[in-house]
Amino acid sequence: MLHTIDNCCSKSYLDSMMLLSQRSDQWNFRYPEGKPFEQRFAKINLVPDNQNTSLAGMAMGLLLQIYDAGGYKYFQPEVKFCGISVKGQGSDDPHTDTWDTDTVKVLGLLNSDWNYSDVGGGFMYDGKEYDLKPTSFIIFDSNKVHCATKIYTNKKRFAIDYAVKKIWVLE
Repeated sequence: MLHTIDNCCSKSYLDSMMLLSQRSDQWNFRYPEGKPFEQRFAKINLVPDNQNTSLAGMAMGLLLQIYDAGGYKYFQPEVKFCGISVKGQGSDDPHTDTWDTDTVKVLGLLNSDWNYSDVGGGFMYDGKEYDLKPTSFIIFDSNKVHCATKIYTNKKRFAIDYAVKKIWVLE
């Protein structure tokens, strides 16, 4: 099951995080693991192994805003992983993560002006497509098949995701 929490934060908070991430020198191409380099995308690992304390601090501040906006029903703000990814025009490969069963993912966009109906870049989960809207975040079991949907523009889509301890049973 997937849950959406709307209006978790301000668009200016997202803009600040996106700008700070664009200036970072911490980008890597490790994901998805096991794929050829040509199929990988850029990502910054903020927790646990990033040295960019400003960006990691903003990420924790954002997670607490999501938690206060309703996330407390679904997860504890105990972060196992947090990263920012960038995807461009094209399709993503459906995949599953390998987190423990006590873990859920929290995912949202940093692009405060992203319009899914114009440019794509939504979210596919368990065979169903979802719109990703700025200031809204989704909570889901990442051990089920999921991926970004096709992006139809040259504009880069920045997304932040957290692996956190769940407090509910996902179906």
